[in-house]
This record gives sequence, C-alpha cells and structure tokens, in this order.
Amino acid sequence: MTPLSGDMTMSRLAALVLAFSCVLALSVDAQTDSAQGNGSGAVRLHVGMWTTHLSHPTQGLDANWLVAVAWNGMYGGSFINSFGDRAFAAGIERSLARSDGGRLARGVGYRIGVVAGYDERLTGIAGTIPILPAFQMTSDVAVGGTGLELAWAGKVATMSPFMHVRR
Repeated sequence: MTPLSGDMTMSRLAALVLAFSCVLALSVDAQTDSAQGNGSGAVRLHVGMWTTHLSHPTQGLDANWLVAVAWNGMYGGSFINSFGDRAFAAGIERSLARSDGGRLARGVGYRIGVVAGYDERLTGIAGTIPILPAFQMTSDVAVGGTGLELAWAGKVATMSPFMHVRR
C-alpha cells in the first residue's frame, strides 16, 4: 500500500467515525435538563479551564483559556490546547443524573461532538483530518448560579468554572 492510499484510507475511516458520531448525536434523546441551564432559558457560560494529563499527573495543571457556551443541550467553545494551539469544540451534552438539594446542585453527564485544532501530536489520525470526534464525561456542582465542572476525555482531566446567565 502506498502512503497516499494509506492516507486516503485513514481519511475515509475518520470521515466514517465523524459521520457516525453526528448520527449518534442526533439520535440521542433530546431531553433537556433545567438544572444544567438547558431548556430553562439559561445559558451556561464557562470561563477558564485547567487540565492535567493523566499520563503525567505530577506535571500539574495547565491553564487552557476556555470560553464556552452551553444552551438547550448544545455546547460550543474555544480553548488553547496542551500544544499551545487554538482549538474549537462543539456538540451536544446530556445529563445522566442530577440532584438538586436546595441551593446545591450536583450532576453527572456527557458530551459528544467534534473538536478541531489538533495535529499528529495528539494522535496519528489528527494529522490527516482537521476535525475529530470527541467524547467527554462530565460532573458538576453548583451553588446558585455558579459552579465547577470536572470532566474526563481520554488522557486528560479538566476543571472549568461556569455561571448561569438568564436570558
């Protein structure tokens, strides 16, 4: 197999994964969750993100300068990735479990979507296609209109403060 045909195969495989991710995202139940700020007229604004790579936990936290918005079960944002490059992410988010005890709310959920702004330093396929499928598990705790989200995606754990902004 020539390098060109191998690249073509990887591109096709990546396109299939991306298409499958989009179909899966569209087929996921579209229930919204007012505690997450979805469906309640609230927009959840994330301002800042810190990451640690689980393969190098002693390296400490890196600031990733995230700005993101979540509304009606959708999310989108931009951040500086661990390689110092601007990255973008977008997709859907869903709640798996929520507990709203008075002023304190806790939740667990996930995001599925796409991310752009990485190259082969992340994974070989990222050097071939500009947009990658992404999956992230999330948990959050909020008091009133502010909170903190902890998330995990592959080798990276993140922490991001957020606030609910009423429309």
